[in-house]
Amino acid sequence: MLRAMDQLRRVARLDTTVLLEGESGTGKEVAARQLHDNHPRRSGGPFVCVHCGAIPETLLESELFGHVKGAFTGAERDRVGKFEQAHGGTLFLDEISTMSVEAQVRLLRVLQDRRVTRVGSTEDRQVDVRVVVATNQDLQGLVEQGKFRLDLYYRISTFPIPLPPLRERAADVLPLVELFSSRTAQRLGLDRPRPLSSEALCALTSYSWPGNVRELENVVEYAMIQCDEEMLSVRHLPPHFADLRGTSSGAMTSVVVTEDGVSFRSAVTTLERELILQSLQLAEGNKARAAELLDLKRTTFLEKLRKLEGEEQPEAAAAPAG
Repeated sequence: MLRAMDQLRRVARLDTTVLLEGESGTGKEVAARQLHDNHPRRSGGPFVCVHCGAIPETLLESELFGHVKGAFTGAERDRVGKFEQAHGGTLFLDEISTMSVEAQVRLLRVLQDRRVTRVGSTEDRQVDVRVVVATNQDLQGLVEQGKFRLDLYYRISTFPIPLPPLRERAADVLPLVELFSSRTAQRLGLDRPRPLSSEALCALTSYSWPGNVRELENVVEYAMIQCDEEMLSVRHLPPHFADLRGTSSGAMTSVVVTEDGVSFRSAVTTLERELILQSLQLAEGNKARAAELLDLKRTTFLEKLRKLEGEEQPEAAAAPAG
């Protein structure tokens, strides 16, 4: 995820077309908004989002490029398409793999010329748009199957950024829970977010998260509605988490040795960070209690905490807004 964030920072200020790849719920629209918000010129313009899979194929071209009055049955007036609506800003095309081959041809032409022709018209219109596309499918596989044009694939994959699924980011679960708890408490008018019990945290980090970050947000809201105690426990989570309560805490670490190897020093640092954050969460910010939970002297704990904060501060300052 740090690699993905670094790539987002590098390309955000440029007009390069970006391809966001990842499973449903991994935050592709959030990433697209970061690209828009951190562009020096386009951040003040519109951010237009199109979910290609949610629009009937017969209406997709009209939705993207617009149409003129009388172009087809029901076209009672001129309509501005999404490309023109996004003029001066960013157009985000989600689920681009669902587009028909015919629509892909027209899209390729617009991406090449930055000119659109409304359905039923012969007049070209210049558009100044930064395009970000996203897919949860293997586009290269679709190209081989003849379901996605190779020339369009090359056009949109100038700068691909893969977004990892949540099951590969166990260390992100606790910070995301804290974020969603705060948001949910504010939105639902609850008095305050509830801290997680160690058993609940173990269950959440051991879960495979097929719905990724979006599913985690829903689970947090469910648990907060269920909870009338001082701490969120496993019994407040949806029923299917009950089987995960006895999972070994070793599953909570995001450190995994792969065939490419792993930096031992980096892995130890990651594990220390996770343990420190978990202890502070359980101790509700009480550093002395957090040190006791880790069987550390208070001075040793504070030294490690200062080191962690010192390492993360510059990174946080450089991170994109949102």
